[in-house]
Amino acid sequence: MNLLIISLSNLDYKEDVLLALQSVGIQKATVWDAKNLNKSLESEFSLFSGFFSGGSGHEGEKILILTHIEKIDDAKEFIANLEEGGIPLKKENILSMYVLPTVLSFDKSTGLIED
Repeated sequence: MNLLIISLSNLDYKEDVLLALQSVGIQKATVWDAKNLNKSLESEFSLFSGFFSGGSGHEGEKILILTHIEKIDDAKEFIANLEEGGIPLKKENILSMYVLPTVLSFDKSTGLIED
């Protein structure tokens, strides 16, 4: 079992990402609202931050998605589905994705699993 972590930087693609997760069989995930640390530091420490504000209404906002996947191939298929759907992952800063092996997990439906 693996832990899939997605950091979605462009919230305009939220629905596309969630649909792509469903397309690889992921039905349960945890979603957190987050902030980009770079934007927080700029606004906190810049004397002239007011002059540079503007842009997207979601600027600096992120969504973190965590879920378990059985195989690393599920994550590869997720990325392939987004690209096939026309999402410009290699041209725009849309998301970052990480897959970590889990040593021990517990869920009501599966019980305790040790890999």
